[in-house]
Parts: sequence; structure tokens; C-alpha cells
Amino acid sequence: MLFLFRTLHSLREVSRERKEIINQISVIGVESLPVVSLMALFSGMVLGLQAGHELLKFQFQEALGAVVAASLTRELGPVLTGLIVAGRAGAAMAAEIGTMKVSEEIDALRAMAINPYRYLVLPRMVAALITLPLLTIFTDVIGIMGGFIIGRVQLNVRFFLYLEWIVKFVTLKDVWSGVIKSFGFGGIIAIISCYEGFSAESGARGVGKATTQAVVISFILILIADYFVTHLLY
Repeated sequence: MLFLFRTLHSLREVSRERKEIINQISVIGVESLPVVSLMALFSGMVLGLQAGHELLKFQFQEALGAVVAASLTRELGPVLTGLIVAGRAGAAMAAEIGTMKVSEEIDALRAMAINPYRYLVLPRMVAALITLPLLTIFTDVIGIMGGFIIGRVQLNVRFFLYLEWIVKFVTLKDVWSGVIKSFGFGGIIAIISCYEGFSAESGARGVGKATTQAVVISFILILIADYFVTHLLY
């Protein structure tokens, strides 16, 4: 919490780090698109297979679109995106900052009167807060497309019927709840990863330990936060 407070205290100087924020948006968001796309497509297809199999028992397969879209927008979209970004970008943050810590580069920044929270943590946090909601929306769209592919091939569900059930039963609250969750997940990933990097002990083993802890703790906190946000919203 103290680490988070120090980072938020440097928000007043955020305009000085615009270039680094844009760079981190590219690292966290753009470079995550390929793996997020694959994850979203196959998650939607698996969801389509499982839900379609159950709906077919009741001859209610036309509702597949509503089931897939609601599941993705409420839960699977933000959670799976958060886990993927934590494993890819979060680990990179912890390793990069941890390497700087053990090589005393952070001490050098302080010696040059550069605030390391503003210079290292703030751009990553702002970039994560921006990119996670956008990636989540992207995941929802690709996942819904994956569900339709299965619905069309396996159950012969027509596109307009699939879309009609989505529009009829998926509300804006479902979409916004996922976006709100992903916003929180972005903050969790950035703060935990940077904190573990700052806390890295000397040596390569210390950096590896900090990277592992960053990923594991981010995973756990994402799942815990998901429960409490879902409880509040629903």
C-alpha cells in the first residue's frame, strides 16, 4: 500500500513521462495482441462447444450467442486477459526492474535526483490501466466470433440469430462490469510486478524469485478481486 501511495503521489508529474507511457502501451498492449487473440479465439470455441452440447439436449441451441457473450463479457474476458497479461507483461516488468535493482541502477536514479516511482512505475501503471480494458473488449469480440464459428459448424446456428440473442440478453452492465474488472486488474498487475522488481534481492536468483512471485501474486489477487467485484455488481 505504501508503494502504491508513493506511485500515486507522482501522478502530478505524469505529463513528463508521456513518451514512456506510449512505449509501455506498446509493450503491454500491442505486443500482447497475438497471444491474447489465440487465447480469446479458442476460449470462445471451447465455450461454444461446451454450451452448445448442453443446449442441444433441450433443442435450444439458438441461445448459444447469449450464453457465450454473457460468459465472456462478465467473467472469462477480463479474467483470462488479466492472467495472460500478468504472465507475459507482468513478468517482464518484474524482471526488468529487478535487474535494475540488483545492478544498482535504481540507486543511481535517486543519486541523480530522479524519482524512480515516477520514472519506472508510473508509466507502467498508467499504460496497464489503459490497455487492459481495451484488450478485454478485444478478447470479448474475438471470443464471441470463436463461439459463432462453432455454433455455425456444429449446430448450424445462423449469424443473425446468434447476434439477435446477444443483443436481446447481454446488457451494457455485463460489458461495463468486465471493463471495470479489467481496469482493476491492470492496476494490480502493474503495482505487484513493479513492487516485486523493487524488492528483488541481489543476484540472478533474486530476480528470478521476484519474477515468479509477481506472476503468482498477480494471479491470486486477480481471482480474489474478481470475486469481490462480481459480488458488488451482481
